[in-house]
Order: sequence, then C-alpha cells, then structure tokens
Amino acid sequence: MSKSKRWNVTKSGDRSLSDVKKDLEEAGFSVDQVHEEIGVITGVGSEAVAKKLRAIPGIADVSPEEKIDIGPPDSTDTW
Repeated sequence: MSKSKRWNVTKSGDRSLSDVKKDLEEAGFSVDQVHEEIGVITGVGSEAVAKKLRAIPGIADVSPEEKIDIGPPDSTDTW
C-alpha cells in the first residue's frame, strides 16, 4: 500500500471547481481545502491516487505539497 501525502491540485478553466472536487473524491482523494479564488484544491492521497487525478478532465496540475520553513522571527539567516 502506498503512503499517503499532501497534494495541491490545480484546475484548468474547463470545468467548475465543484465538478472537479466531486471527481477527485470519487478517485479516492481526501479533499482538505478548496481555494475557489485561485482554483486549487488541497488534500491527501497516495501516489496511485495522484496518478488517477492527472487523468481527470479539468485538471491542469497535481503536485506534492512542499514544506516551507521561513525560520524564526527577526532571524538574520536567509534562505
């Protein structure tokens, strides 16, 4: 069984976000947040699920969510 991880799914302009969300859930994707303003849905699924998502009409991109650490406040260290 594949390990689940977080994904960012970006829709194309071809279909409504609600229709895309429904298809994602039917493919086994556990939707966490829907960002209507930018056309992105975040959630959790395995690599196999992510592969299925890429084949859904109206999906422009499926990318793993990357962890970002900007460091402590007032730090002199930069990237």
